[in-house]
Amino acid sequence: MKSLKLALFSLSSMLLFSCTSSTSDYAYNEKATSIFLSQMKQIDETDSVFKDTSKVYVKGFPDSISLSHKAENLINNSKMDLANLADLKPGKAAEKFNENVIAYLTAINDYGKTAKQMLQTKTINEKKKLHNQLMLKYEKLNTYPDRVLEIQKTYLNEVGLQAR
Repeated sequence: MKSLKLALFSLSSMLLFSCTSSTSDYAYNEKATSIFLSQMKQIDETDSVFKDTSKVYVKGFPDSISLSHKAENLINNSKMDLANLADLKPGKAAEKFNENVIAYLTAINDYGKTAKQMLQTKTINEKKKLHNQLMLKYEKLNTYPDRVLEIQKTYLNEVGLQAR
């Protein structure tokens, strides 16, 4: 009888831990995916504005204020999302996924800083140089989604979750 109780306790403990693990993996994945997708949307919307060189090089006050706000939002939102991600405790299986989401957010932060620097630059030549850097950074940012999705699929398979 004692061994039966011990076996039942062990089985219920294993189920509890596996449910907790699955639940925490699910919660982590939902939060990290939400952060990733919102940043992806923000960078795409912002880049479409920064590609328009007529707005970037204009000396008009309203456009420069608007662009400055967009650059600041990229910096602040990515910084805030990096902090939110740091608060999460991903499981071992999620480490590579977590690292890549962090790398993406860090690259967006760098993009925002370059955009801000470009907007504050006074000379046209320096502005053009920074604009070219910005476009290259965006191309690099565009490589993340497919790569992160593949890493996420592997992670989800490892923990027994299904991708939507």
